[in-house]
Amino acid sequence: MATRSIPVTLVSGFAGVGKSVLVENLKRALEIRRPSFIYNDGYSDLIEKVENAIDMEGADLIVVENMCLLEPYSVADLLAGGDDRRPPPKNIRLDTMVTVVDASTLVSDLLGSKDVIEVVPDADPEDDRTVAEVMIEQIEFADVLVLNKMDVVNRLELRRAEALLERLNPRAKILPAIFGRVPSQEIIETRLFDFENTDEGAGWLAELDGLFSDSVDSEGVSSFTYIERRPFHPFRFNELLGDFHVKGLVRAKGSIWVASRHNEIGIWSYAGGASLLNYGGAWFAATPARDWPTDERERAEIMSEWVPPFGDRRQEIAFIGIDMDEQEIRERLDECLLTSREMRDGPDAWFSMPDPLPDWHVSENT
Repeated sequence: MATRSIPVTLVSGFAGVGKSVLVENLKRALEIRRPSFIYNDGYSDLIEKVENAIDMEGADLIVVENMCLLEPYSVADLLAGGDDRRPPPKNIRLDTMVTVVDASTLVSDLLGSKDVIEVVPDADPEDDRTVAEVMIEQIEFADVLVLNKMDVVNRLELRRAEALLERLNPRAKILPAIFGRVPSQEIIETRLFDFENTDEGAGWLAELDGLFSDSVDSEGVSSFTYIERRPFHPFRFNELLGDFHVKGLVRAKGSIWVASRHNEIGIWSYAGGASLLNYGGAWFAATPARDWPTDERERAEIMSEWVPPFGDRRQEIAFIGIDMDEQEIRERLDECLLTSREMRDGPDAWFSMPDPLPDWHVSENT
């Protein structure tokens, strides 16, 4: 007879949002079960804690409360795949990713640029993330978003917070709450979690895929995609990253084409005033045809984005914000593009351009 898998719910959220209160409510609601509640501080061995909960406590479900600075993706990845020291726990099933947010501070936190070390007393001094960066990571990788403290905001503020969450993660179910009270069946044994679907539920991906029916909500929450077929000048784009503060901008992410790195895709991520550049692989235009996908549908999708003479190379960046100044963003990005004269110089000249951008093969805040 097959062994029943133990469902695991991960509860994430930043400091002060009411995450621990929600967990305490769950303890009372699940008294007839054999639940195990684990606090994940990010330092102790979470795999061992989960295994002990099953083997020694006989738990039939597990709730993991993550410390406020942890990214749920990393925790889920650990429980699903283990680490270099040990395999993942046996007989568990990642069931639901829950993120708790504070309705009264959500908008100001996501529009702000405070560093986590300013807000969390025991944060690692080397942690250079902003509060908004951490919160957005937690919001985007969620199956359920608990919008707590809805009783301390007016109807307009609540609707604006809901609209922003819907735009940042349209896949997630939103549960308005007071004092962290939500029906346990909404976050326990839901079977909502699927690694690929949860990871690809972020609003910036939905914006790039054209899945939003309207570009602007009545509450001022909006999104748009910037697409251009000219590369960025590395020096001008680096200057923009050093001073990219635009009214109302909450989130930006997408692929970029930098002239001096003509063959490489850059992934630009922005939140809370901080920009991050990562390597996204090679453009298909710079990839031998023998290394292209063999699936005809995938190849057709590549060719649907193909524009001679540079193939699939392009800027394609999603922006999400509140009362966001789209025109300013477009104008500032346009200023970074190569001029007509620079375009005529061609790739051979572009490779020798001064390039002060950080090495995007290594994750590094700009």
